[in-house]
Amino acid sequence: MTIRMVMPTDPRLLTLAQWLSPSFPIGAFAYSHGLEAAVQAGWLRDADALQEWLTDVLTEGTGRSDAIWLSCAMGADGAALPALDAQARAFAASAERLREAERQGAAFAQAVNTVWGLDVPPILLPLAVGAAARQAGIPEGEAVALYLHAFVSNLTSAAIRLIPLGQTEGQRVLAALIPLCTRIADETRGLTPGDIHSTCFLSDIAAMRHETLETRLFQS
Repeated sequence: MTIRMVMPTDPRLLTLAQWLSPSFPIGAFAYSHGLEAAVQAGWLRDADALQEWLTDVLTEGTGRSDAIWLSCAMGADGAALPALDAQARAFAASAERLREAERQGAAFAQAVNTVWGLDVPPILLPLAVGAAARQAGIPEGEAVALYLHAFVSNLTSAAIRLIPLGQTEGQRVLAALIPLCTRIADETRGLTPGDIHSTCFLSDIAAMRHETLETRLFQS
């Protein structure tokens, strides 16, 4: 007789998936993180360019920085969150970037507090997700990896409309970035704000240019 050991499914991962799904009420669909300005400037014309752009954002820009902020929030108690939030705000590359993280973070905190009974203050999004994950006992690696995947998923959805790309091309780009999301989650574990840097200059410039676009679909 064969005895098969069955490990129970962790419901916390389904909670994390719900928090970071497109249906979660934080208005992520309204933001392109400067992608709209980059497309208008002609910097992104196809799937290959999009994948290269998102790779840079993940490894050298907001993606890596957000992973560190999220990790820091998971290692901090509630009293330390206001100082982390003030520091994270100082790192924002533009007014629209700050407003994007601020509004989404406040909406995220309101939703998880109401539905799950947590106590997350209205702080920037990666910090809010980290604080909620800490309170819910969600493992750090999974929280960071899925956060990064949700981040590039939203940008891929925006690019499908803006470039435009076919749905299949967009999913191919997103699938190719999965190993990178998990790698960054592993590499940023235990890092501090002192380890944050950004050399993703075109992405930052695109975010600044977006503030002055006369016609636009997205808020950032």
